[in-house]
Amino acid sequence: MKKNLTLAFLLVPFLILSIESKATYFSTLNLEGQWKFSIGDNQQWAEPSFNDANWDNISVPDRWEEQGFQGYNGIAWYRKSIVIPESFSNRDLFLEMGYIDDCDEVFVNGQKIGQSGSFPPNFSTAYNAFRKYLVPNYLIQHNKPNVIAVRVYDLQLEGGIVRGAVQLCAGEIAINPDINLNGTWKFNTGQKAGGTKTIQVPGRWEDQGYNDYDGVAVYSKTVKLTVDQLKKKWILLAGKIDDDDECYFNGQLIATTGDIESETNTEMNLESRNYFIPESALKIGDNLIEIKVKDRGGEGGIIEGNIGLISQDNFIKNWRLKRH
Repeated sequence: MKKNLTLAFLLVPFLILSIESKATYFSTLNLEGQWKFSIGDNQQWAEPSFNDANWDNISVPDRWEEQGFQGYNGIAWYRKSIVIPESFSNRDLFLEMGYIDDCDEVFVNGQKIGQSGSFPPNFSTAYNAFRKYLVPNYLIQHNKPNVIAVRVYDLQLEGGIVRGAVQLCAGEIAINPDINLNGTWKFNTGQKAGGTKTIQVPGRWEDQGYNDYDGVAVYSKTVKLTVDQLKKKWILLAGKIDDDDECYFNGQLIATTGDIESETNTEMNLESRNYFIPESALKIGDNLIEIKVKDRGGEGGIIEGNIGLISQDNFIKNWRLKRH
């Protein structure tokens, strides 16, 4: 492994959890059973305030063809309201949605948290991908109703949330960024940043329309910082990345893990990346973050984790909580 220790540091190792449903959790909330369901498509159906009382009831997990929608191919939505206990607070939360045919977008309280596959016109199936989505803690209302909405597209044959574990899982004590950057990033294959393509972060790029792509790609996102925020020391939580990466802040290389120029597999895919941001790389107003990732085979991209900026004081404080 080649790492620039003068530019970056890992204070302590992160706990790594599996993409599939094999992790040990603090607690789980079973979401299998009856969900609200409607064929058709309307983005307002993601909103928690939407009234779905007149929708059909459908069993999850199971094919919708077996529940009165035989022969339907197209877009449909699932919704479920759940109460999340206080015991789930300040922990890493994962929403496991089993296997969905063909592609999906998942929303919690109106905000998109993940996507697998791509909807038409640039359709890409992800029928064989196990869905596991990080739920940012700031989205959750504890001891109050929370709405999960799932938009699904089926091209042919079976459709819907068809099989596998469907549950909300509370893991280890969370390290929550002060500035959350989960969500949509600009994305380009190759060495160039920018462009018009977007991708959901975190998430494997194979599940988002880049199934056969191995090589280098660039993620980019802009974050605003105030005068007061620049008085703090900041760490970029870049999540679990497969395989190697270079991280830039306003064009300045701040950290590397592995070596994207090398053809040798550095086996860094199980590492979470926590990078100190030098004061010289920060500025008032818009700050451009670019993460260049090289995938050497299998899954690739910014796979998992709370992505964002956290002050060094809060980072240390959170790790002390995790260790006790």
